[in-house]
Order: sequence, then C-alpha cells, then structure tokens
Amino acid sequence: MQNRKYFPFERNSYFHGKLLTAKDFEAEQRYLNDKRRFLNRLTGANGIVAGLGVVMADDTSVILQAGCAFDASGREIVVPETTVVKLATIEGYDSLSTDSAYLGIRYREEPADEVYAAMSDTGDRRFNKVRESYALTLLDESLAPKIPAPLEEFVAEQAIYADSEVTVTQFVPRLAVRDSDLVIRVRIEKTGRGQGEYSFAYTLEAAGFTVRDGGATVQVAMNGVRLSYGESAETCYALTPGAHIWGAGNLTVRAGGFVIRKDEESLSLNETLENQIRPVPHDLTRCYLDACYQKAMDKTLLDSYDDSLWLGKISLFRQKSAVLIDRVYPAPLGQYVYNAQQLMRLRELEAFYPGAGGRAKSTGGDSPDQVPAAGHTPALADPGRQTACGVFDLGLGLGYKPREPVFSEEIMHGLGKGPIYVEAGVEYLSADSGQGADRSEILLGDVALFAKDGSPREEERIYNVSTAVKVLPERGTFVVGVSPGEASGLISLRIRWFAMRMTEMGKQIHPARDGEPYILINPDTVVVPPKGTAHLSPVFINMASEACSFRLVDAEGGAIDNNGVYTAPAKEGVYEIRVESISDPSIYTYAFAIVTQKKKGGAGDTE
Repeated sequence: MQNRKYFPFERNSYFHGKLLTAKDFEAEQRYLNDKRRFLNRLTGANGIVAGLGVVMADDTSVILQAGCAFDASGREIVVPETTVVKLATIEGYDSLSTDSAYLGIRYREEPADEVYAAMSDTGDRRFNKVRESYALTLLDESLAPKIPAPLEEFVAEQAIYADSEVTVTQFVPRLAVRDSDLVIRVRIEKTGRGQGEYSFAYTLEAAGFTVRDGGATVQVAMNGVRLSYGESAETCYALTPGAHIWGAGNLTVRAGGFVIRKDEESLSLNETLENQIRPVPHDLTRCYLDACYQKAMDKTLLDSYDDSLWLGKISLFRQKSAVLIDRVYPAPLGQYVYNAQQLMRLRELEAFYPGAGGRAKSTGGDSPDQVPAAGHTPALADPGRQTACGVFDLGLGLGYKPREPVFSEEIMHGLGKGPIYVEAGVEYLSADSGQGADRSEILLGDVALFAKDGSPREEERIYNVSTAVKVLPERGTFVVGVSPGEASGLISLRIRWFAMRMTEMGKQIHPARDGEPYILINPDTVVVPPKGTAHLSPVFINMASEACSFRLVDAEGGAIDNNGVYTAPAKEGVYEIRVESISDPSIYTYAFAIVTQKKKGGAGDTE
C-alpha cells in the first residue's frame, strides 16, 4: 500500500500509570516508520542503494543479487541473499505478450510467527510478527509506467526519427548558463530485432551560439554504425553561447534536413524540429539549486508514479511453447541512489584524471566540435556462451527411399542470435569388447573416404551420405538435412552437432583467467524425444575431478541419476538441470534438456 501522507507527526506521551494497548504500540511503530520514510522520500532517495544486479543464469532463469533499495514511498526493500529465480515463477509471466519485458521489485509485508492468542475472545491463532519482504513482477516494456527522467526539467529529449527498427534521439539543454558551453547529445538506438548498419545526417541551426569554425550551424552525422538489438551509439556537439544573448529572450535551435540510410535503404524527412533554450546569467550550480529549492514540499512528496523499481530489462526469445531468455540489461531506467561519500570519492579521483570533461573527439561522429558525453557508457553486447553441442535422432521411417533428403525440425543451439557456425555428423555406437563399453564414431565431411580406410566395414554404417546445415541467425536455431545414398536397415540416424560463436578463441576461455574453480557440462544442452535418454558429463576447471549431484529444477522434468543419465518425461518442453559439487555446493552450473517429438518427412516439416 502506498503511504505518502506522513504528517502531521504524532508520538505517544508516556506518564505513570498509562494503560498501553495494541493501538498505542502501533502508533509508536507508525511514527518511527513515517519519520524515516519521510526523510528518504524528501531527500530524493528513490532507487537502488546497493546490489540488486540482475544477470542471466540460463535460458529460463536470472540471478538476483543481494541488495537494498528505496521505493517511491521511502520504504526499504531488502533482498537478503543472492538467489536464482525462474521466470515462470514471477508474477506477470503468463501475461507477457512481447519479446521485451521489465523485471520489477516492490515492497511487501507478510505475516509471520503464528501463535495462539490466549487473550482473544474467540481463542483464535494470530500472527505475532510482520515480516518486511519483497515481491518480483514482470511487465511488457511497452506497458511499464513512465518514470520521470532525472534531468528532464533541464534537458529536452526529442525523437528526431523513429520506426520499428531504429530510433534517433536528440538531447538539448533547456538553459544556457554563464561561463560554460552547452553540449547537444545525439543517440541512435536499435529497437528492432536483428542487426543493421546505419548512417544519418542532419543540420542543426543554433542562432546565438558558435562552433569551433565560428559559424552557427552544426552538421550532425554518424556513419557506418552497426548495431544489434538493444545497443546504442552516441555522439556530442559543443556550442558556445554568444556574448550578446544575456538579457535577451529565448533562443531557438532548429534541426532539419534529416537523412538516414539503413543498410541499402535511404529515407529523407522534410520536417523541421525546434527547441527553446533560455539564457540564464548565472552559473549552473545556482540554476540547479534554485530550481530544487523552489519546488513545494507537498509536490515532491506526492508525485504519483509506480512504487515498483525496475531492476532489469529482459529480452525474450519465443520458440513454439518455450519462452527463453536472450539477454538481460541492467536497470533500464537508471534508478540509483548516490550518496555523499560516493560523490566525494569521485571528486578525489578526478584529480588523477585531468582530461575528464575536456575536449576530445567522440567515436562515431565527424565534427571536430564533438566532445564525449559525460557519464555515457557504450552499450556492448554480452557474448555469453561461445560453444554448444548436442545429439538427436533423425527419423528415416520405414520404406525409406535412398537419395531422398530428410530434414530435422528447428533446433535451438543456445548461443543466442547472430552468426553461429554449426557442424553436424552421423554418430554410430558399437560395443567395444576390449574396453567393455560402447565405442562412438562420428562421421563428418566426405564420409565416403572412410569406406576404403582398411577398417572392418560395420553393417550399420552408411558411407554414402550427405549432410548439410541451415543456420537461422535471427531465430537462434538451425536445421539439419541428411540424404543417405544407399538403402539400409536403419529407421533413424543419430546426429551429433557442434556449434560455435564466431569470435576469437582467446575470448572463449576467459572464465579461467582468475583461477576460480567452476564446473562445465558437456553437452550443456541436449535435445531428446519424450521418454528418451541422454548423458551429461561434468568438466572440472581449476579443480580436481569429483562426484557431482544432479537435480532437476522442475519436478515434472523427468529423472536423472547420479551418473548424469537423464531420462526425459512424456511431456514436451524445456527443462533445467542443476549440477553442483558434492564437496562445495556453492560451485554449480546448469544444463538444459529440450524434450520434443521429432518430425519425420521432408522439408515441409520444418518452419
């Protein structure tokens, strides 16, 4: 419940012989809580104070780090320990309809410590305590309430261009202050799926200001900017106020002649957009503090917006009945609380970085008058996992005709979207009498070469078979096609696949740089039919091999024994398996089992 009417404050007045009832003690608690929340709210403490980071744990879960925050009513929200949260268990999950959601947290109270109420007339049991807790919620990004931007009173945000794929936004200061340039920032953000390369340009007319060449016109431009979904690039331009503007009226900045090129497509806009800048004959500190202290207290306290804090933006990937996490972006609305100690340390650090805030050329722009945007951090994609592998059975069916291709359905490799290299081959298992176990052979490439390698020919082997892989970068999946050139008694082929993100090998082994022990699973994603089986093998990094415990996160996800042999349930779906060290349960990882009924037939069976 929102409570922003804190005053008038009333507290108990104690005297000898006063009869204290539950109402008096509740008033005591309310007085202390309202005082504290009043100060939190009035001093602008609304946002994340410490921790509460959100990172991707696996394709269906996120890790919520321990931390603290203040909500819009000044109440403390505390997450006491880091926890793994499955998206499907969060309120609002079933209502998500788009591929971009916000993860929010809000204050919650719950009764605790149930006791027998001896003095109650009915003899009922009552709760002895109220536990302050929290609740998580998911909401489509488009439905999230608008949170006032911290600087919108001083900086005008204006969309120069927007479509379903990309947005270009201009940020213009509303004030021109004494003894200071002002900086206009321009940001391009990828709002649609996939990747693209963009260039744009327009003219900015700023009468009353000058740029480095002495003119009053800025050619704003960014060329060859390549962005993926959720990424952005930014460039800045400095304007110097003219000596004659003080005491005059507002100045007008006009943006016109906008041209954008998206890959091979070009588009021009004839519209001219205007912004007003008010010259103020004071320095920035005085202007800002005057605006803060002139605001009435009741307006500050009763500003109406949602009490939820938005901790992360989650990009989702939907494939049939499965909803998987693509990426997680931290604090999309920048709701943080900064304390005085942090600001003091920042000022001390600035003494060691004399170039901070000085003029320098910004990447992504062409004008010599560009300066870096203060506080801007480039949006870089998290590469995530770099390799994956798996196995599945591709049905040929009875009465199969040689040289007739058979295609699998779409298979999710788990490496996200983008260019992925996938190789697939046919795997054969046979008993190895010398080792007392099964022997595996995987045939890749031109397998006909092995028909003449001198080894005994196995009857179940097909040495005249063609395989091909079609990768779908925008969907994060691939399709395997197989065409055996000879008849056999096989009704299915076992396909082993390997996927790798195209990046430098040195970046693939970065988790080992600090010597921290951890566990990997090979493979970390398996595709099995209902009631099928697969084997998961732990790989130990920076630690000795030892026994591991295997546990299914979903109770209906099938069964798995202590040797890592997984048996799928009859129900299709994506199931999560937790693997942890026996000696140190804090060392753990996750694997995924995709249970799906493979289709049989030709290309028409794939999407």
